[in-house]
Amino acid sequence: MMAAVLLEHALRGIRIITAGMSSLLGGMVARTLARKWRIKSITRLELSRDLVEHLSGMAADLIVAERASGASNAIIADPLTIRPDISLLELSANGRIAWFYCIGRPMAVLVDFSAQELINMLDAAGVGSFADGGTRGDGA
Repeated sequence: MMAAVLLEHALRGIRIITAGMSSLLGGMVARTLARKWRIKSITRLELSRDLVEHLSGMAADLIVAERASGASNAIIADPLTIRPDISLLELSANGRIAWFYCIGRPMAVLVDFSAQELINMLDAAGVGSFADGGTRGDGA
């Protein structure tokens, strides 16, 4: 049963939303994640207070957002409260720190990390298998 769910997910691919990121940084993240997982879709959104409204009707497995220097993660906390089925990866503006949030798991942090370390962190947190399989996001 679990193997069938993982196979279905591998064929479906992951759905990513980038929020508040430049096209260049978003592209780098997509290429990094594509080393491990098939990317089904990437949607770019602006990082704003109405981000949660945009998320309510969107199918996604992972949000990747850029944190401006010295900014709090208040805007980022809202989507996790409203959509606990979505995991969140937040990257510092200088690309040296990554924070990973997933409901029910402790926050993970990487400092001065490589692409492989980022993949390993997401994989260990279940991003590749998405614990509840094909039921995340749009119920696929």
